[in-house]
Amino acid sequence: MLLVHLTLANLKMIVRNRQALFWSMAFPVLMVVVFGLIAREPDTSIHIAVVDYANDSVSERLIRSLDQVANYEIDIRVDEQTAREEVGDGDLSYLLVLPAGLAATVADNPPARLTLVYDDTSPISGVVIVSIERFLDQVNLDIANAIDRLALEPEGVLTQDVTFIAFLLPGIAVWGIMSFSVIGIATTMASYREKKILRRIMATPLKVRTFFVAQVLACLLMALVQASVILGLGGLVYDVPIVGNLLLIGLVIIIGNIVFLNLGFIVGAYSKSVQAASGLGNLVVLPLLMFSGVFFSPDSLPKMLTAVVRFMPLAPMVETVRGVTLEAKGIGDFPTQIAILAVWIGVTSLVAVKVFRFE
Repeated sequence: MLLVHLTLANLKMIVRNRQALFWSMAFPVLMVVVFGLIAREPDTSIHIAVVDYANDSVSERLIRSLDQVANYEIDIRVDEQTAREEVGDGDLSYLLVLPAGLAATVADNPPARLTLVYDDTSPISGVVIVSIERFLDQVNLDIANAIDRLALEPEGVLTQDVTFIAFLLPGIAVWGIMSFSVIGIATTMASYREKKILRRIMATPLKVRTFFVAQVLACLLMALVQASVILGLGGLVYDVPIVGNLLLIGLVIIIGNIVFLNLGFIVGAYSKSVQAASGLGNLVVLPLLMFSGVFFSPDSLPKMLTAVVRFMPLAPMVETVRGVTLEAKGIGDFPTQIAILAVWIGVTSLVAVKVFRFE
């Protein structure tokens, strides 16, 4: 019960610190608004390229019917290979391939296999696939009294065609969390040390570990609030699709934030004043912010620097949060990133315990 009261007390102190709230909440939100206004894209129709090897009555009927579906724009293509390359490059989202002999297969040896090549990073691909499959179900009913004579075979292609604001949003959320955790904890601990609060705590019946656990829990809860506000703003205002499991997103946020909190305790241990803690905290935060994929992919950096950055704590967290948030992936899809974060948690925890001092 004491732990709960201490955690709530720490949360109240965080909320009352207007300067800290501005840098942890208001400033990241402002960044989302600014970048969102710059990068906002108009809503467009769904473009589907069609390569028709059949050129028979069934394929013509299928294309004509698809073209009548609301929000679908059908583009007839001749060169399948070029169209596939466009999907891979992100210039085309969907390619439907109708095989030769479609009418004969439908009549004599159903189902005919239609191939749909699509951008596997697009969060609406699943919706489009289901929509086309339902469309084919209706065509099946029309053609042969509910016998399945047409079937869709989706082929996902990984591309880098993600809107800038969607790419940016998870990075800004993680950046805000990291900044608040590292600098916030460092300055708080330095302030407590300056005011002799830590020494007084040791003279009370309060267990030291209870005091620090309450600090950590308050910051973890604040991190979840930060992520909810920033990601929620992007989803509501800029239609960034948050398709991942919310509990899983929260779990990844907590795992990564433990590293940043440990870094905050380490910085606070070496800081003799609040000003020093703020300066050292920024010295840790700013390089990670610039090179860890918040504003651009680390792949654009020199190879040697990219290799180093990928083992820093921010890069794997940003990559994991992006995948979980925008692509509905699971933690199992990021074994390397989670392993790197786990190593950082272990190492920074040991260092924080060893170097932290009460005076």
